[in-house]
Amino acid sequence: MSRYFSLQQGFLLVQQMVVLLLSALLLLMFSSALVIQWQAFRQHSQLTLLQQTSVQLHALLQRELSNSKFWAGLQHTQLLPPAVPVSGDCPSAAPDSGSFPTNSRQWLPFFAGTVGSALTPFCLTNASKQSDFIQLKHLAGDPLVLADLRNNRAYLQQTGWQGRFVSSNDAGLDAQAWYWPYVHELYYVAGQTLAGVGIPVLMRKRLIRNAQGNFVVDTHAVLDGVELLVFELGLDADGDGYAEQFLPAAQMTAAHWRQPRLISQVRYFVLLRALQAEPGYRNQQQYQLGQRRFQAPGDPYRRLLISSSVSLP
Repeated sequence: MSRYFSLQQGFLLVQQMVVLLLSALLLLMFSSALVIQWQAFRQHSQLTLLQQTSVQLHALLQRELSNSKFWAGLQHTQLLPPAVPVSGDCPSAAPDSGSFPTNSRQWLPFFAGTVGSALTPFCLTNASKQSDFIQLKHLAGDPLVLADLRNNRAYLQQTGWQGRFVSSNDAGLDAQAWYWPYVHELYYVAGQTLAGVGIPVLMRKRLIRNAQGNFVVDTHAVLDGVELLVFELGLDADGDGYAEQFLPAAQMTAAHWRQPRLISQVRYFVLLRALQAEPGYRNQQQYQLGQRRFQAPGDPYRRLLISSSVSLP
């Protein structure tokens, strides 16, 4: 009898061991499936975020570049400079004078280059030196009447075929004139820290009026994950409206910028980078941004290259 109980206990022990082994195998299989599903979800989330960023960036650049030559029919020689300083303004050594035109230096409503070059605006002290910048100055929106002017921005007062940069509390404002909102923006890439991790960010410097009524250049982040900006400018030498030559912004010289009307088209290339590292993934791809090539450094970040072009009116 004792032998029977001993055999039965041994059999039950074997059963328990088999059950434990099968349970362990099932748990391992389930855990592996969860890991695979989590990796797929994380990869899908990274790609979705990159796609969403690309849509936002396309909309931003297309809108701003399309409006970059709108001056309500006025020529730049018909725009009178204001007699006010701008704190934190962004002139360059050559050829641009900053937010407003001056009587002694060239003023460029459209301007692009590579950070670190001799033409870099002085205010880009923390910008990524491998990336390009682009500066846009233009009128925006519909013309306003005097009663609708806001205190936080600059306007172009249009009287006939002459324009004057003003603010809402300037002396001598004409109630019969039109007032166009004036936009001066400078886009570039810089590094920031998010949750202790460095990320590339599209930054914008913008002309505003502060609470004290002074003109200042404000700086803020626009889109996370923008790693590299590259611009190529189409030059129309024969005036037929079509670019015969595309030059990278890095190759544009002060001599080119002395003839800004030759620029009829802009190509842009933007490299986006995921915000979070992906364990087990190593990016060693090459990305062709126009005439420039970028080699990923073998890091655990996914990237997406987008490009398009805009004809300047």
